[in-house]
Amino acid sequence: MRKAGLLALLGITSGLFFAVPASAEGVPECGNIRFEGLSGCEVRVTAECNASCTELGIYKTACATKLVPVCKTECTLSAMPTCTDKCTVQCKSDCDNGVNVICKHNCFTECTTTRDAGCSAKPDVAQCAATWDANCDAECDSQCVTVEGDCYQHCIECCDGSCTADANMSCQETCQNEVFEDCEHEFRANCEASCSGDGALFCNGEYIIAGSQIPNCIKALAARGLEVKAEASVTLGPDGIDGVANAGVCAYSPGSKGSLAAPLAVLAALAGG
Repeated sequence: MRKAGLLALLGITSGLFFAVPASAEGVPECGNIRFEGLSGCEVRVTAECNASCTELGIYKTACATKLVPVCKTECTLSAMPTCTDKCTVQCKSDCDNGVNVICKHNCFTECTTTRDAGCSAKPDVAQCAATWDANCDAECDSQCVTVEGDCYQHCIECCDGSCTADANMSCQETCQNEVFEDCEHEFRANCEASCSGDGALFCNGEYIIAGSQIPNCIKALAARGLEVKAEASVTLGPDGIDGVANAGVCAYSPGSKGSLAAPLAVLAALAGG
């Protein structure tokens, strides 16, 4: 049995706050959520956490991301040649003009270009946008994972990922609509159950992840170079927890991308003891 939640050990009174750098792909340890464009991320506990968990509308990103691979078993269309041809012509023109096209950075942007227009008439615009983003992210991650070659090769893979997502967008929306509300209720229950322990992570007011998954998620984000700030009764530094009570703001900016992993591992071990 867990003796105390991770955040309880830290003595946090107002949550754990951090600035998230752009991430050009989903973060597996954080439910495969894509953090590019997200801000205002914080781990909330107790009353603030419970209040945040109430609204069903905050679970759209998490549900869409979770449901894309589920629905992908039936949404298996290949990219349309008309889409890939149009995309690669423009992309290769960019290469010729000196634009450095990188698949994992450009694919998602290309894929979501028409999202706002495509979702504007949908009954739930926010859900449509979440499904659109999650579908694009999944296909781009899959297509861009191991791209070797010059700018033109990146163009081909980028366009294949974007156009495959486009071909399956309608199928993903239909499939997800059937179970989306159930998913939201499931995440809300998990969110509420975690508030007295490790809490729940929110970005832009959207639920990201909760409970025992938080330590690994934070470590993964730290490895991507984020800055962590927490109001706590202990100091978090490169050597772990030093036990010095300062009742102030503890700030630790990692000098290297992986330098925060060790102290967070200590916290996770203590929380699970």
